[in-house]
Amino acid sequence: SSHNALDTDIIEITDDFTFFAGNHEIVIGTHNEFYSFTNLFIQRGFGGYEFRGIDAFYEGISRRYQHNYPYDPDDPADSFDTSQISLYAGDTWRVKSNFTLIYGLRMDVPLFPDSPEYNPEAEAIYGVDTSSIPDGNYLWSPRIGFNWDVTGDGIAQLRGGAGLFTGRTPYVWVSNNYGRTGTRQGSVYATGAIPFNPDPYDQPTDIGGAASEELNAIDPDFNFPQTWRANIAYDHRLPWSRMVATAELMYAKSTNEIDYKNLNIEQTGAVTPFDGRPIYETVDSDYSGAYYLTNTDKGDAFNAIFKLELPYGEQPVWGIASYTYGEANVVNDATSSRAVSNWMYNEAADPNNVGLSTSDFQIEHRVMINLNYEFNRQSRWSTTISAFYNHQSGRPYMSILGGGWPYTSINADGYTSNDPVYVPSGPDDVVITNGTWEQLETFFERTGIDGYSGKISPRNPYSAPWLTQTDLAIRQNIPIPGRSSLQISLDIFNFWNLIDSDSGIVWYVPFGTLNPIEYQGTTDDGLPIYELERIVTDPEDNPLYQYDNIRSRWRLRLGVRWSF
Repeated sequence: SSHNALDTDIIEITDDFTFFAGNHEIVIGTHNEFYSFTNLFIQRGFGGYEFRGIDAFYEGISRRYQHNYPYDPDDPADSFDTSQISLYAGDTWRVKSNFTLIYGLRMDVPLFPDSPEYNPEAEAIYGVDTSSIPDGNYLWSPRIGFNWDVTGDGIAQLRGGAGLFTGRTPYVWVSNNYGRTGTRQGSVYATGAIPFNPDPYDQPTDIGGAASEELNAIDPDFNFPQTWRANIAYDHRLPWSRMVATAELMYAKSTNEIDYKNLNIEQTGAVTPFDGRPIYETVDSDYSGAYYLTNTDKGDAFNAIFKLELPYGEQPVWGIASYTYGEANVVNDATSSRAVSNWMYNEAADPNNVGLSTSDFQIEHRVMINLNYEFNRQSRWSTTISAFYNHQSGRPYMSILGGGWPYTSINADGYTSNDPVYVPSGPDDVVITNGTWEQLETFFERTGIDGYSGKISPRNPYSAPWLTQTDLAIRQNIPIPGRSSLQISLDIFNFWNLIDSDSGIVWYVPFGTLNPIEYQGTTDDGLPIYELERIVTDPEDNPLYQYDNIRSRWRLRLGVRWSF
């Protein structure tokens, strides 16, 4: 963004009081955070143009134009204060010599003394009060945990717990509702043949038929994210080398998670004839969107962990080996600071009624091994060599339908970046304007999407290739006079890539989406019209995955640490 600045002042106050009563250790405390923000964010403040191709660029005729501008150039930034007050009490109760119970309660309350500006037009059109902010909504977090030394000699241990955990919403999501009330900034979003204007200080703010506002609002009952979490684990010390085996299960369930709605679109009651997704229409053409931040209780995650650990001790070798299985399902991964992006890039057949789907950040399988060996341990010249091995599933991704030209949104929600691809069941279920059905079918088979024949593909149904990398580290202690010590370290990240340039490669799909098809509309017989992209028609020169040029390289770091 050409207009982007942030000034933040933070004050934190924490005070804990601990006292003992018999076999109870009780803590009563408070943690308080006070923030003062001044945020300037005007995206495309000098205008943004998108061209169909190089010829259109030379002609100066764009196919899309976007521009945001402050109504008051002398006061473009948004300022507000906020705080989060927390009180808590907990008890560590040593019920028996081999059993400890920990329980407590935490209360958090966010406070917003400053309200956004009121926009009566927004309330008249959408029924939302732009000046409303979730001030003083109490969040209660009860928790309980235990630790049981089953055998009483430290050989077998059972531990676990459950409780609610409250997080802090990134305040940039809240700040959107101060700057995008419809009274602070103007917005232009236009498609068609838009002439390019090279003067950044004289960009058009009024194009016939173009939306001139973007609105953000927040549910007055919005709660900061809360997750219910539970775990159960069993540790067992094996009879050799003090090695410990662990098995652990963890589960998390969202109780207050974020969700976005676009209030400027509503369902018409009609559906697409070939896949049944709902069709939308615009509520008010003066607005490019009205994005409403609210909560959902959908979302969960599960992890199973199996671990062998040789703790650091008298022997010169120690390390950990583990396997983790994970699942994560969300309504919205919320990867952006902007409300519009969090809504429009959340791929779903029904963008205002999004169900659970695989998270962008799910790692289904992961194997990690860390080994360390210390030479000359009794000497001040000791040397430690360490290796870290990581083998994990690739990041999830999906296929979406592009919008072609002119922009054709399959569900008429105004956006072409959030529509999961429909997988025709055969050549008679689709009209292809270029290429062949065989090419499209081959693409479906390559990505595994052929399993959804005749259906809409779900979000993130498949993953990028596995990632395998090894890091090495050497630590050399050097004695120096006095009580000081010197250590020289050498770290080699992605070591095998240093030996073989084809090893340790990270493959990924940008933004987690492939765009194999441009949707061009529907025939009179109700069949989708598809234009195939080069990733389908020319797969040899257009691979599914891209090479991560940074994370795929080996890297070396030399360090010196002086302890005194």
